[in-house]
Amino acid sequence: MNTNFFSIRVYGLWINDNHEIMLTDEYFQDKFLTKFPGGGLEFGEGIHECLKREWLEELNIEIDIIEHFYTTDFFQVSVFNPNAQIVSIYYLVKPLSVPDVKISNKVFDFDELKNG
Repeated sequence: MNTNFFSIRVYGLWINDNHEIMLTDEYFQDKFLTKFPGGGLEFGEGIHECLKREWLEELNIEIDIIEHFYTTDFFQVSVFNPNAQIVSIYYLVKPLSVPDVKISNKVFDFDELKNG
């Protein structure tokens, strides 16, 4: 039985004072991803609550949500499940503390990770 469903994703865009934007590199379900910090809305959770939880889980950073930036307005199928339609919601955010993460301004080398 094929059941179609929506997957709501919430992402935070942090643009620092140097006009650089935070991206994360992840390995998820056998795929290498570069994406904005954020993730899937859980049942019973609000959108802002989801975004704050995801930033804590991924980066251990609390954030202020500044304003809505964009919501996808077209059909986007999930790369992980052909029965899932992705709805992505993006917000501008600001960290409440200095992020304690590795910062790089070069493209992440997934092959190096895979082979190393």
